[in-house]
Amino acid sequence: MKTKNSLTIIGVFNILMSLVMAFGIKDMIPTMLNTDIQEVARMVEVMHYGLFPAIFTIGLICVLCRNESVETAKKILLGYIIGTSILMIMFFTVFANEPLMNFGIEMVIPDIIIYIGAIFGYFKAK
Repeated sequence: MKTKNSLTIIGVFNILMSLVMAFGIKDMIPTMLNTDIQEVARMVEVMHYGLFPAIFTIGLICVLCRNESVETAKKILLGYIIGTSILMIMFFTVFANEPLMNFGIEMVIPDIIIYIGAIFGYFKAK
């Protein structure tokens, strides 16, 4: 798989997810939480506003570096894989066991698909 394709897919996904975090979080909060406490909902909202620029930056790096050499692109993919591996650990150890959160695997299926694509793109890089 061409690293250009891998980085483009990952980059566009992260840019779109960051925009959802920035502009759609208020609508998503009721499905994410097992509480009606307004302070908790507001904290979730604020945290997602903080995540927005970080995820947006990841997407931009991937998109803007998609024409780099295979060696450089593989390093970017490896960085993404390592960071997302930590994220997956958080999803399935912390989030899944947190009573305040209404976490289910269906919430992270797109993330898992992109993660697997990144691993595939790294090992099949051309």
